Amino acid sequence: MKRLYLFWGILAAILGLLVIIFPVFWIRLIVIIIGLASIGYGIYSLKFTKALSEVSAYKRSILIKSIASIVIGVLAVLSPLAIGAAAWTAMIWMLIIYLLVSAIIGFYAVALLKDTEVERKRYIIENFLLLAVAVALFLISPRDLGKALIRLIGIVVMVGGLGFIAFDILSSKGKVEVIVKDERDTSTPEAVVENHDGDASVDSSSNDNDL
Repeated sequence: MKRLYLFWGILAAILGLLVIIFPVFWIRLIVIIIGLASIGYGIYSLKFTKALSEVSAYKRSILIKSIASIVIGVLAVLSPLAIGAAAWTAMIWMLIIYLLVSAIIGFYAVALLKDTEVERKRYIIENFLLLAVAVALFLISPRDLGKALIRLIGIVVMVGGLGFIAFDILSSKGKVEVIVKDERDTSTPEAVVENHDGDASVDSSSNDNDL
């Protein structure tokens, strides 16, 4: 795709501007996205992670974690849409508590896999990501601070988009200059080989003086 940097630059600049202008909308959108991710995560854990071990304590902890993920995810998606501003503010705190508890249960479940052949590194990283999301939500939970952080992200995205646009324009100018230069080089006439003696062959060191 031609002008890919220009396309992504314009898209990022517009997105960043919208984030700056409508920070509350984007905070709500983040809550809904996390809710959808929680539903998917709960279904995945229930279907795949739960089957990693036959230990009853492990299965029970994953079952609790999965059901909580699905329930909290559904509430996170529906509450802000159905009730309004107060609901999504409360929903953020509910998500924070869920993520912290889910990470603790996850670390406990990983510890139960210690004596098995299951590779645990992936699930340890997974639980650290839950903690990271909880911290991020905690930072945006206060209304004024949340708006400020979201706007800061919007500024970074917009500046990055403008940088992509500038890079594309400068790169395009460079390509035009190279093309023009190449065309000039190919238009230079080749050296004319003279034939002084009038015979059929061009002059060379062997026949230049055959007259």
